[in-house]
Amino acid sequence: DSYRSVQGYPNNALNPAIEATYDFLGKVFDEMVTLFPSDYIHIGGDEVADGSWLKSPLARALMEKEGLAGTFELQSHFMKRVKAMLDARGRKLAGWNEVAHGGGVSPDGTLLMAWQNPEVGIELAREGYDVVMTPGQAYYLDMVQGEEWQEPGASWAGTVPPAHTYAYEAEGEFPEELKGRLRGIQACIWTENFISRAYFNHLVFPRLSAIAEAAWTPRERKDWLRFAAIAPLAPTL
Repeated sequence: DSYRSVQGYPNNALNPAIEATYDFLGKVFDEMVTLFPSDYIHIGGDEVADGSWLKSPLARALMEKEGLAGTFELQSHFMKRVKAMLDARGRKLAGWNEVAHGGGVSPDGTLLMAWQNPEVGIELAREGYDVVMTPGQAYYLDMVQGEEWQEPGASWAGTVPPAHTYAYEAEGEFPEELKGRLRGIQACIWTENFISRAYFNHLVFPRLSAIAEAAWTPRERKDWLRFAAIAPLAPTL
């Protein structure tokens, strides 16, 4: 019990200093490439707790051998090995924006999902990464939609009403020369706290429909009042 994740889980990250970790991942990747034809395999890489692995004697020995300082340089070492494993299998690495921590991996053939805030996506693009914009402040459907006490949802990214999701511009403040790095957008939801289908529908709709319409609609053609009028007609689950 040497470290805990932000969710409170102890020792929840694969140890990059244990060689069996890579044997395990190799078997997983071998099966995945037979099942899925996609060019990309999403490997996660998010929310590694600062301080992870630092009490592991094997990790400390690896850090000394490779000249690594701290959790995130060790994470970068780990991610580079993972990327090499995917390269050898003819696949590209996709992951969350923390894959870039500690030196990251080569941007070539790497696709990162920028979730913490929009500025992260712009910075990743500056570093040469292709980016999918999925900021919690607009595209996380498990965020609370209003400030009333009875409104369900999480709040770490703030209050995200449908009108805000509809108005959000994925390109944001991307400089013109970086816009080619923006590869797409992604709506996200985590349902571990969901208690019913009605709860799900309340959080997901109409924001999912708003994302579907607005993400690629030019700013000047967006019309929130028109969307709001037809949104109740959209199907739910």
